[in-house]
Amino acid sequence: MTHEVTPTTVWIAALELLARQAGAGSSTEDLHQRLVAVGRQLTGFDFCAVLLPDESATQLLIRAWAGLDTFYVEQINSRNPLTLGSTARQSPSSRAYTSGVSVWVSDITQHADFTQWSGPAKAQGYRTLLAVPLRAGDQIVGTFNCYNKEVIAPDPQLRHLVEALTDFASAALEITRLRQAETGRMHQLEDLNKQLRDRQARDEQSQELHRRLTDVALSNSDLAHLAQESAHMVGAAFLKIVDDSGFVLAKAGSGSVEGLTPEDSNSAVVLLHGEVAARIEAFGATLDPDMAARALEHAATVCALLLLRDRTAAEAEARFRDDLIGDLCSGDPERRATARQRALRANLLVDEVQVVVMKDQGGQDQGEGSAAKIDNSPLGRRMRSISSRRPRLVCGRLGDYWVALWPINDGAEDIAATLTQGAIGSQVHAVVAPAGGSEDLDRAFRMARGALELGGHQAPLVRTIEDLGVVGLLLQLEDHKAVARFSDRVLGALRQSDLERSTDLILTLRTYLAHDCRADVSAQKLFVHKNTISQRLRRIEKLTGLSLASPSDVLQFSAALAADDIRAASDPSATER
Repeated sequence: MTHEVTPTTVWIAALELLARQAGAGSSTEDLHQRLVAVGRQLTGFDFCAVLLPDESATQLLIRAWAGLDTFYVEQINSRNPLTLGSTARQSPSSRAYTSGVSVWVSDITQHADFTQWSGPAKAQGYRTLLAVPLRAGDQIVGTFNCYNKEVIAPDPQLRHLVEALTDFASAALEITRLRQAETGRMHQLEDLNKQLRDRQARDEQSQELHRRLTDVALSNSDLAHLAQESAHMVGAAFLKIVDDSGFVLAKAGSGSVEGLTPEDSNSAVVLLHGEVAARIEAFGATLDPDMAARALEHAATVCALLLLRDRTAAEAEARFRDDLIGDLCSGDPERRATARQRALRANLLVDEVQVVVMKDQGGQDQGEGSAAKIDNSPLGRRMRSISSRRPRLVCGRLGDYWVALWPINDGAEDIAATLTQGAIGSQVHAVVAPAGGSEDLDRAFRMARGALELGGHQAPLVRTIEDLGVVGLLLQLEDHKAVARFSDRVLGALRQSDLERSTDLILTLRTYLAHDCRADVSAQKLFVHKNTISQRLRRIEKLTGLSLASPSDVLQFSAALAADDIRAASDPSATER
């Protein structure tokens, strides 16, 4: 039967509508839907659809339609998709897609190749099919199908109009694709421009950070200034610089990390000669994490320069002061005189002083090769701090001891208060010995050192020579040989008996006198019977000719033991001769 064709003017109006939609930036899906709606209206067919290949390009699926409900279309797509193939007997839609030529089937019930959709077509009563290829540029991307329940003979005019509509829709789709591609490129360019601007801003910010930190390095600043500047740059609530032992070298900010979590912290390691010398830790930084990390890395470099500068200066200062103390306390008058002149030129206090000798009784003996380790100890740090007071004190290391020349008017309590401000620990003790002048420093040092070894490790923190009683008096004697002869005269027979018979008489005497002359307590301390102590005491009285019941003889024993201690401290082998 013939089919009445919609007037050409109506078709032209529909094409104008498609053009306007394409120009307005409609999506591909909207244009597909507009095509099937307009196509159904213009052709008068019962069902129109746009068929597109699936992802594998093996099937044609309905993507836009007019004339059937959604559920039915979904059933067709899932159960009866049109298969694309290269066989000789292709379906009309497959042939239009692969050949690029429209296909008109007047009666699909009489068409031998129409098998895949025969079921749905019969169910809907469709008889006539027109399948037109849908293009995008030079490629075929799908088909535009029109179905009708009445049999319609091929109509060249209608076929031409549908092909024109499809070609126009293809052009609109190509415009949409190009517009979308252009929009995508514009967005990509905008993203690239934004990335470039962000990178430029970050580079400028990094250069500014580098400039500010370089100013810190070149302006003879200290670690405190670096900490303040670094905290300001990263917007940290609190920042600290700690050395490898955890000692805080400098800090800036509120001084508290309360309420801050580890996630709120940034840190950078400070390397010096390939080893970790310090660490910069910032808490609550508001700067961008990447920029904060970069800023702290810059700060770590500057910190390494400042540490190297300070360490070099400290080592030079330490060598100067150690050499100065060694010369001032030497037995060579010429060295002492030369050292005194050097000290006076450096505005250091060397006259009217007392010698303070200190040692960390809880630490191991340190040789000259480990000076850096001692300098970084709490005692070493406190000594460096004390050396900067006014008047400037001479502080330095002499062997295993720290020696300071203190103003003569400062008492033991004043010295102890100054030392404890550095939290140097309970194992550090000191002995103070007066000096008659710079020429007397050698004697005062030896006297304080001997007192420190004999009894300086006892409380209080700082003791004077007078605090040591008889030991202090003996240490002040110039004739050490006379002290040794006195010790030999009183204790010589006991020492000889101990060497020959292993009688432990001197140990027994020392323990007995140390515990208020109580034999029972002495027996407990020496883990022997009380009668054994009594026998040893009688033996001591017999060998020495002195009586432990006589206060004057007991005083001689005490003085002789103190003299023996002094000789042992200066020469450990002396008591064995």
